[in-house]
Amino acid sequence: MELSLEHLELIPVLLKKIDALSKRLESSSEKRWMSVAETADYLSYSRDRIYKIKDEHFIEGVHFHNRTGKILFDRVAIDSWVVGKDDRETDYTQRQVVDNVLSSIKEI
Repeated sequence: MELSLEHLELIPVLLKKIDALSKRLESSSEKRWMSVAETADYLSYSRDRIYKIKDEHFIEGVHFHNRTGKILFDRVAIDSWVVGKDDRETDYTQRQVVDNVLSSIKEI
């Protein structure tokens, strides 16, 4: 690698940027539970889009939890949803809910 002396003044700027990226990666990789704003930032969607996806695609108790009025998204479940790995799990969970409702109706 060849580095000319005329670009040496850029080294401090680059180090600051690398440090900022490193801190951002550390904080994002350690945190499993994300707020709506953090999820929107993580997926590069608007907050409104996150609410729409939550209503249309996500399952409470799997992709998000709503405790004391604050919605927290599970980063692991969101990652699986993004790559399409949880389709079978989602279908299975939905089938479980339907089966539970049907079995409770039969008991009545």
